[in-house]
Amino acid sequence: MSFRTPDKAGALELYKVLRAAFPDFHAVIHWQAADGDLVTTYKTYHGTHEGEFFGIAPTGKAIEFETVDAMRVVDGRITEHWGVANLFSLMEQLGDRPGG
Repeated sequence: MSFRTPDKAGALELYKVLRAAFPDFHAVIHWQAADGDLVTTYKTYHGTHEGEFFGIAPTGKAIEFETVDAMRVVDGRITEHWGVANLFSLMEQLGDRPGG
């Protein structure tokens, strides 16, 4: 799995990869909180594996994985972003797990 740059271009590239692999990719937001200029969101992404994803051929499996994102919003624009995604769970669902 290759990593993207931690900027807007990297995020756009990652979402292109996700959309190609999971055409019905969507999020369910569980909660969102704002504190000053920081917005934090906890969500679960869902999709169906219909395209190659980091070398894994399409499986047709429904997937879901959780993420937490924190964003700094200045004048209505996201200026910084930090995120944690449970990609281990995603890879396990696709049948790709470390050591096995």
